[in-house]
Amino acid sequence: MKRILALSLLFFIISNSIFAQSTDDSNSHKKFVEDFDYLITELKLQHQGLYEYVGKNETNAKIDSIRNTLKKRQTKLEFYEKLRYVIGLTNEGHTSIELPKWSMIKLGLSKSFIPLTVKLCDGNLIVTQHYGSNITHLEKGVKIVSVNGRKITDILERLYPLIPTDGFNETSKHEWIGGLNFSLLYRLVYGKEKKFELHIQEFGNDKIQTLTVPAIRFTKFKTKNAKFKSKDFDYNDFAFEQINDSIAYLSIPSFGDDNLDYEEFYQKNFKKIDSLNIKHLIIDIQANGGGTEGNENLLFSYLSNKVVQKYKQVTMLPKPYQKNKSKQGYIEDKWTFQNIFAKRGNFTLFSDYYSDLGYKKPQKELIYNGKLYVLISGRTFSGGAEFASLIKMTDRGIFIGEETGGTYEGNVSGYSEYVKLPNSKIEAKIPTVHFQINVEPKIKGRGVIPNYEVPQTWKAYLNGRNTKKDFTIKKIME
Repeated sequence: MKRILALSLLFFIISNSIFAQSTDDSNSHKKFVEDFDYLITELKLQHQGLYEYVGKNETNAKIDSIRNTLKKRQTKLEFYEKLRYVIGLTNEGHTSIELPKWSMIKLGLSKSFIPLTVKLCDGNLIVTQHYGSNITHLEKGVKIVSVNGRKITDILERLYPLIPTDGFNETSKHEWIGGLNFSLLYRLVYGKEKKFELHIQEFGNDKIQTLTVPAIRFTKFKTKNAKFKSKDFDYNDFAFEQINDSIAYLSIPSFGDDNLDYEEFYQKNFKKIDSLNIKHLIIDIQANGGGTEGNENLLFSYLSNKVVQKYKQVTMLPKPYQKNKSKQGYIEDKWTFQNIFAKRGNFTLFSDYYSDLGYKKPQKELIYNGKLYVLISGRTFSGGAEFASLIKMTDRGIFIGEETGGTYEGNVSGYSEYVKLPNSKIEAKIPTVHFQINVEPKIKGRGVIPNYEVPQTWKAYLNGRNTKKDFTIKKIME
C-alpha cells in the first residue's frame, strides 16, 4: 500500500474553500441541517479520530451546540464555516472540507484580501511577501501588530479554530497560519474590507507605524506581482553539507517528492557520511509534512540496525473497508476484518516495511551509528512526525526545535473517502486508516517534544539563518 502522509494540498483546500460567498444563496434551515446530520453520520462511520482524544459525551455536546446555530437563516459560506469547526472536532489534521467548485470564484475575484503573506516567528507575525501596490515603509520582515484596529493576538484566536490539527497540538497551527492562509482565513472570518490599516513594527525599533494597504483580488497572488526578493532557507531543500571534520547536516523537507529517488538519495549521502567518518549527524525535518509511506522507514533503516515494531496496529472501520476490500492495495497488505475493525497485515507493522516501493535494506556498513540530532517544528507532520516517533521510541537521537505537528502516538490518514453533502454539495475528505504508533505517551495528543526548545526567531528570519541548525552546531562544539 502506498500511503500519502502529507498536507501538500492544505493551502489548496483552504484557499479554494473560501472562494465563494453568495449572499443570495441562503439555503433553507432544513437543508443545512440535513447536510450537517449527513456529515456527522459519515464521520462516525468512517473516521476513527472523532472520539480519540475527547470523550463521546463532550464531543456530542459540542456537535449539538454547532447544530443549534443552524436555526437562523445563513449563507452557504457561513454554513461552511460551521462545518470547519466540526472538522476540528476530529482532532486530525488530515481531515478537510471544501465548497463545490462552481461556487469558488466570486469571492476570489473581489478586491477583499490582505495583499500579504506572513510567517509566525516565535509569536511575532512577520510579513514575508507583498503582492499589492508599492507602499512606503512596508518592507519584508516587519511585524504586524494590528489590522483594522484588531490586535494580532485577537485575530489569531479567531482563526486558529478553523485549522484542524492532530490531537491538542498548537505548533502546527502556528505554522499553517502562515503563507496565504492568514489573508484567506481573515477574509472568511471578518468579511469584505476594501482597505487595511496596519500597525507595523520594524525589528529593533519600538516605534509603531501606521500604513493603509488597499485590498487586492486573490488572482493577484502570483510570483510576477511579488514585491520582495524571496528568502531561501536550507531546511526547504534536499541537501547534504559537511560542517567540519566531524559534523554533517542532512536536510529532508519531504517524504513525498515524486521527482526524487529516495533510495538513491539516501544511499549516496550515507556513503559520504561513512567515508567522511562523521561523528555527529544533524537531520533536518522541520519542514517535512510527510509523503509516501516507506520513505520514512527507509531513512530510519540507515540510522539503526534494529527492526522495531513501529505500529501497535493499523485499523479501519467497517464501512470504508467493505467498500474497498477487493482493491489491489488492500489485498497486498492483507487487510482482514476482525471483530469490529479491519486490520492491516502484521508484516506492515514493522520499521522495515517499505510499502510497494521495492526498496532494499541498506548495506550494513552504511548504517550510521554515530550521534544523531533531529531538527523538528510544527511543520513536522504526518510521515515526518512518524519518523520523529521512530527516533524517539528507540531513543536514537536528540531533538532540537519545536514540538512536532503530528502526534507521537500516530494519526488517521492513508486512504481517504470523499463525502459530498447532498444539498450544499460541500465535500469532506475523511481519512480512514488509523496508524497507531507502538508507544504509550505520558500525555496523549501531543507531538514529539524537543530536548532543546529552539524556535525560529524574528532576527534569524531577517538574516536568513536556520536557528535550529545554528543552535545544534554550537551545542555539539561546546
